[in-house]
Amino acid sequence: MIDLNGYRVSADEPSADAPIVALVCDICGQHGKPSDVRWYEPGYAPSIPQLVADAEQHEKKGHTP
Repeated sequence: MIDLNGYRVSADEPSADAPIVALVCDICGQHGKPSDVRWYEPGYAPSIPQLVADAEQHEKKGHTP
């Protein structure tokens, strides 16, 4: 199972009814790489299993977006 300590969920709210959510990798950010793992569609709320799956995919790719 993946360790999610290096990941966080960020939200930008261009409008109250359609926040944009992103999964962010702090490990990549600390190494000068782009830290955004995935941006989700406005108004979409990813489930915990989806966030875990996206983080696992990110790690399998060697921390590349």
